Amino acid sequence: MACRFQTKIIAFPLLSVLLFCLVSCNSPKAKTTESLRYNTSNLKSGDIILRKSFGLISEIITLELHDTLDVSHCGIIYIDSGKHFQVIHSLSKKVSYTDGVQMCTLEHFMEDSKIESVRIVRFKSDSASTIAKKALYYLKQKTPFDENFNINDTTSFFCSELPIHIIKSGFDIDIAKNAAKPKFSVFINPSLFEEIPFVIK
Repeated sequence: MACRFQTKIIAFPLLSVLLFCLVSCNSPKAKTTESLRYNTSNLKSGDIILRKSFGLISEIITLELHDTLDVSHCGIIYIDSGKHFQVIHSLSKKVSYTDGVQMCTLEHFMEDSKIESVRIVRFKSDSASTIAKKALYYLKQKTPFDENFNINDTTSFFCSELPIHIIKSGFDIDIAKNAAKPKFSVFINPSLFEEIPFVIK
């Protein structure tokens, strides 16, 4: 989750930290906690997966956000025609081989996740898997990563901006309330989301 910094590291401005420090499916693999495992039987396309990765930079992200949720990255579950679990998410080319919206297997995504931090939520109004369909659309469009972290720019997306935008455009609900720096905890509002059992102790 680390790469070249364009700004002075000592300042750790939030946007620069998020830009270069988002969790990547292509980052070095780390073992998940062996005493925990996960169950995919309850998942459906459009579910949102939240996770924290390993390393100092992931810690910096969570500290900078001052969030109640210990998370540094998110993606959208997509179950393909072969019933394989995939994750559609957005990453910068500075931390990934592919810039912007991309897809990897759920297994690959979990390899760089602290499994005890992983939570999966489902937007209650998404009965037609609209979120997954729109995520797949942006994947096919090769939508770039939002280097400026502009929540109002819909031509590119940072990781949490992708599901936030899809929900706003598809359901006319702004779960982030137009916050310039949305926290990951916006996805655990019980009036809008339900948590899906996933991690098994």
